[in-house]
Amino acid sequence: MIKKYIDTGRGRVYYWLNQPAVYKTTLMLTHGLTADHSLFDLQLDALNDIRIITWDMPLHGESRPYNDFSFIHAAQDMKQILDQEGIDSLVMAGQSAGGYAVQVFAHLYPHLLKGFIAIDSTPLGSHYYKRSETFWTDHYDAFAALLPYRCYCRLSANNAALHKTAREAFYESLLRLGKADMLKAVRSIYRDFKKYDEVKFQCPVLLCLGDHDQVGYVPKYNQMWSQATGYQLCIIPDAGHNSNYDNAPYFNEVIIKFINQLTAGQEKGEAYGN
Repeated sequence: MIKKYIDTGRGRVYYWLNQPAVYKTTLMLTHGLTADHSLFDLQLDALNDIRIITWDMPLHGESRPYNDFSFIHAAQDMKQILDQEGIDSLVMAGQSAGGYAVQVFAHLYPHLLKGFIAIDSTPLGSHYYKRSETFWTDHYDAFAALLPYRCYCRLSANNAALHKTAREAFYESLLRLGKADMLKAVRSIYRDFKKYDEVKFQCPVLLCLGDHDQVGYVPKYNQMWSQATGYQLCIIPDAGHNSNYDNAPYFNEVIIKFINQLTAGQEKGEAYGN
């Protein structure tokens, strides 16, 4: 993976991409809250005939410091990366809060998306959420600030991932972030995501959910999202909230199948609907 960056005026944003000689499509992967691009390390070798872009979302990883975060700005940053690479058509995947960034991108630039993969994410749109259910996100940073940071990192990693390797990977990304920047990212993201209406995708959508996902009401929201829209819901077995890392072999096969179906449909000139 080649490391690059863009200067946004709000901060420098870093991204990584491979350069396969021949590839089916481009896939941009966006990590979730308090993770970084390393969340997708187990996808890189398996998806070897796909051009892959990973990045550190603003306020995360190496994309710090960053001022004036919003998902609109994150989506604009994604567009700037694509413009710098000359990419005008791609599939995007977003894990957890990374799915919010992709949903906003899909609203702003629908013509660029060939497909969207939600990974243990939830839909934008306040009608999905009860006020009592969002109380925790509204006050999460206050609770998190009370814990010693290594204790917080361990609890968060154990909650997000099912298996030791996935837990350790997320734990290390939290340690790299640090407590002050963790709290800043949590405050910024949880206060912004409720500002957006539900996105009506103009491309195929696949919802992926770990069968042991215990983060908030994520399983409930995915069921509601699928039922309301008809989007396919794929349950990733033996996996938690970071399902792409917990059960990477199964997840990778799901992604390969989804992209192959997209590619076959486009070659035939088929129109997709959800």
